[in-house]
Amino acid sequence: MDVQNPPNYSRTQIILHWTVAVLVIMQFLLHDGVEHVWDAYEDGIAPPQGDIPLAYLHVATGATILILALWRLYLRLTRGAPPLPEQHHPLLKAVARITHYLLYALIIGLPVLGASAWFLGIEAAAELHAALTPVLFWTALVHIAGGLAEHFIFRTNVLKRMLGIEPKPASN
Repeated sequence: MDVQNPPNYSRTQIILHWTVAVLVIMQFLLHDGVEHVWDAYEDGIAPPQGDIPLAYLHVATGATILILALWRLYLRLTRGAPPLPEQHHPLLKAVARITHYLLYALIIGLPVLGASAWFLGIEAAAELHAALTPVLFWTALVHIAGGLAEHFIFRTNVLKRMLGIEPKPASN
């Protein structure tokens, strides 16, 4: 087996993928609390009490995403990932690679920016975090659409591999 192109994702890679996906969705849902608390602190007023737990949950979830994303990146660099379908046009493969690189950059970069803003008070980090959050949203949508297209239009095993339901190759 080629270390950089295993036939399937490992169970750990699959669990990390779906855990990070759920946590990223949570971040979008928890965003208002952290924004209200941040704005209150900037205005020098007491934040709404109900938003404080949501803000800290957002911060903790962001830290968790960062740790899990770094673990995912380590596994991808050391174990590799299954190759893209050979029959795909090179442009489609390029879009898939760019989307993956951008997702990794965002799920690592956004927590770093958020932590820099929250803990160090760096306003530019907060502004960049806010500007890049919609980029994560749209990139994730492209990623989801790609996975669904692989399954329903191209009829490949790409989505099944990440769901962990692709049959393992026979071992000798």
